[in-house]
Amino acid sequence: AEGTLWQGRGILASRDASGRSLSPWLPVAWDFDMGALTRLAAAWTFSSSGTPIGRIEAGISGLDVTELTLHAPADAALMPIPNPVARAGWQGDLSITAPVWHCTPTGTCSGEARLLWRGARAALFPGRRFGDYEIQLTAREGRFRYTLRTLAGDVIANGSGEAAPGRTPSFKGSIKGEPEFLNRLPSIAAGAARPTGQPGQFEIQWPPH
Repeated sequence: AEGTLWQGRGILASRDASGRSLSPWLPVAWDFDMGALTRLAAAWTFSSSGTPIGRIEAGISGLDVTELTLHAPADAALMPIPNPVARAGWQGDLSITAPVWHCTPTGTCSGEARLLWRGARAALFPGRRFGDYEIQLTAREGRFRYTLRTLAGDVIANGSGEAAPGRTPSFKGSIKGEPEFLNRLPSIAAGAARPTGQPGQFEIQWPPH
């Protein structure tokens, strides 16, 4: 990165599984918004290669993120998640958009976001393309609701769930695809996948019953 807190540029990067090297994936520039000072707030606008990608404002009412638009390779976005599943060599293109997202000083958030994963694949299954998927997320005063929808692909997954502070996140849906490929799902899904009786089709429920 170079510049100052008020104006500068840099490159977002993620560490590999070993934590020894960085993979750059998004150039970012930022500018301080002087107009926010009149609201007793501090704000920055962000862009990538001249294209606006979002605005962040922090003030006495909390934190506001507006017009967020980010794109990243799946492995770069998922690698920081502290879970072995996130390090399965995921591939494809991830994008997230959030027109408005507000968090109060206590950390309670409200807003809407859309996550799109195109060309989802995994290094564990070379040559196999799962599909294109969309997650819609709605937050209201700290409660989150999300829906998963398959846009295209060989592995079709759909469902919905919710999460709230102090409660285990829930999800209920279905997945179907090539039986030979998905038949191993119950053994690796920690009890969350149950056969429906139809080849290659499973009910998904979390927490498992």
